[in-house]
Amino acid sequence: MLVAALLLFSAVAQVTFAGPETVWAPLIARLEADGLDRAAISALFASPAVAFDPSIMTKKIDSMVKNRFEPVTVTRRSLEKSAYRRFLDPWTISNAAKYMAENRETFTSAEKAYGVPAEVVAAILLVETKLGSYLGDREAFGVLASMALCSDFELVRARLKNLKNSPERTAFAKQAAQDKGTWAYEEFKALLTYATAKKTSPLTIPGSIYGAIGICQFMPTNALRFGVDADKDGVVDLFAEPDAIHSVANYLRGHGWKAGQTEEERRAAIYSYNHSNLYVMAVLTVADKLTPYRPAS
Repeated sequence: MLVAALLLFSAVAQVTFAGPETVWAPLIARLEADGLDRAAISALFASPAVAFDPSIMTKKIDSMVKNRFEPVTVTRRSLEKSAYRRFLDPWTISNAAKYMAENRETFTSAEKAYGVPAEVVAAILLVETKLGSYLGDREAFGVLASMALCSDFELVRARLKNLKNSPERTAFAKQAAQDKGTWAYEEFKALLTYATAKKTSPLTIPGSIYGAIGICQFMPTNALRFGVDADKDGVVDLFAEPDAIHSVANYLRGHGWKAGQTEEERRAAIYSYNHSNLYVMAVLTVADKLTPYRPAS
């Protein structure tokens, strides 16, 4: 089914395979070895919209190196100085409360189904995409393909800023590139599967700088695992409120959210969504501010 869909998408795009000499050749060969049709996948990569961008992996690895070798302690003061502070002002909280009211039935049904409070789901959607108003300025296809290709450390080594001629940092960065490249490759294949199920071209799905998609900013593997067809239209569409809201609640339950949990367990469930202590603090702070506006049970 996936191969047939790729053939259809490539035919509709009316693009021509640029040949194995392109930068994408190693990735195309790997996908072919995994059973994808070479002509179909090559046609997608030949689209003018698909460009290799090593800066994506460079930014990720630089951040990982800095966090590993220059860790910082996160405090409430850190949150108020961070970019997350923009989600804490009264106007933004008021808009989020309005969003909860407009989608009251969906939030209520999701809370009943998965046990995750509406204000927590709303807080995540606010922090992730400003309640769906910002879905990313990149195409997930090119982002994930670029990261997958960058499992080859030499494609990013010269661009990294945080190695500081340190053998230890360099070894860490090399392993991180391999690990993240493997991760991105699996996410890329999942994106193709998601696009097939959604009956859309994988070239047209917007994403974040690291390939997260939808109002809830799921990575494609999570879209396949935790995505919910809440509106029962036969398609998991993370760009539609009902599916996105239920999918967030389903994800959190799948990562440990439960009734009567400890504060540490609650934080751990949210941390699984985004491995940042500042992110966790931001989501919980927003959720606390939204609690007075939660739908009546």
